Amino acid sequence: MIWLGGKNRRSSRTLEKIIFGPINSFLSLLVEKTRISKRIFDFFGRVLPIPEAIVRGVPIKIILPLNQVGVYNTFKDWEKREPEVLDWIDGFEKGCIFFDVGASFGTETLYAALKNEGPKKIVSFDLDLESSFNLAYNISLNNISNVENYFLALSDGLNLKSYMCVTQYYYIEGRKKHDNVTYKTISISMDKFINMTHIFPDYIKIDVDGAEISIISGMTETVQNKKLRSVVIEVSDKSERAISDFFRKAGFRIEFERALTTEGTKYKNIIFTRK
Repeated sequence: MIWLGGKNRRSSRTLEKIIFGPINSFLSLLVEKTRISKRIFDFFGRVLPIPEAIVRGVPIKIILPLNQVGVYNTFKDWEKREPEVLDWIDGFEKGCIFFDVGASFGTETLYAALKNEGPKKIVSFDLDLESSFNLAYNISLNNISNVENYFLALSDGLNLKSYMCVTQYYYIEGRKKHDNVTYKTISISMDKFINMTHIFPDYIKIDVDGAEISIISGMTETVQNKKLRSVVIEVSDKSERAISDFFRKAGFRIEFERALTTEGTKYKNIIFTRK
């Protein structure tokens, strides 16, 4: 994505208003005043790209709604985006159980489920509305039967949480370009989830954009169980020290770490493995 500064950004927004303002106004009026407008919805209800990615030799199909630019970017860079995480998945022992926390549309879940000798069970979590729907559709599209997909937040306990997500609609009159909506959701701890389902992971991926401290605070029992072999987690400068201390005290060592920067935001992927 090209980020425009100052005057150029304002000019770009003005151009968007000139082009998309009248289009959106016309379509709104058409819907309000006519019934023939249903033909538009009939048409776009049949328009959905389903591209296939080849990720390390594994063919994976996904739905790609035309407004989801972020999904498009991730799809195009799937193999090279975070290769260390794919390497980590390739090292799983046969017949393992994998928890994917912050699964998005399934970059790790789908690859792990479809590769040869992958996990016997994958449990995926995400509380983003669009991501959870996309993953559910992608699981069905690829005829995957060993994934349990939960529209659920993990945290330090049973809570009602506010969550803010990006709308992915870039021109709505009177709203910001990168607009957000907020909704309430329920969260439980990983320890509680495991007690409820009796499913215990061998491997855990955590990629939750700032909520990682809350999640590890809810897995104090999980991390002590010797069945848990390895965890890959995305951390920020603020969370890195606390997370490293948490896993070291539980008997893990840092096997790999990689610093990354995306759109000006610095973060790091760390792989912890039990000593």
